Amino acid sequence: MTSINDLNNQNKQNPWYAVRTFNCQELKISDFLRERGKIHFIPMTYVEKEREGKMKRMLVPVVHNLIFLQKDESQKAMLGMLEECGVPFNVLRNKETRHLCEIPDSQMTEFRVLCDPDFKDTLYITHQEAEAKPGKNVRIIHGPFSGITGKLHRTRGGYYFIKTLAGVGVMMRISRW
Repeated sequence: MTSINDLNNQNKQNPWYAVRTFNCQELKISDFLRERGKIHFIPMTYVEKEREGKMKRMLVPVVHNLIFLQKDESQKAMLGMLEECGVPFNVLRNKETRHLCEIPDSQMTEFRVLCDPDFKDTLYITHQEAEAKPGKNVRIIHGPFSGITGKLHRTRGGYYFIKTLAGVGVMMRISRW
């Protein structure tokens, strides 16, 4: 599993943008960005799907129509490059100022670590569901997730760590101790 330090060393400390697309086109945009060498991220999870009469474990997006893109050029250049893809999109904006919402690299690093598809006991919920769950703000101090801040929520006899970003909540079962 990738640690926070590994991800911090890989990226340039540039902010990220949450890009919404339509009609499940996030993978098409991902291919476009990959061809151009752009750093981007789609939260993915494994699901069992039937293919050709056999059950196969496949990696699919957790939330359709959402992709995160790291800024490595001006906003105008980045938006122009995205328009070249030919897929309709919206970049999340601040409701009052209408400026593009920049997600700090440190928050994206934590979010990317928590979205590891190989980690068991991870649930994805909406921002509203995450906010509705009672809990206490905590910082993990031991293990592969040390340093990550979020909310500790107790349910069904277990402890869950919740982190939200751009309308997506990651809820993962952890040991409290």
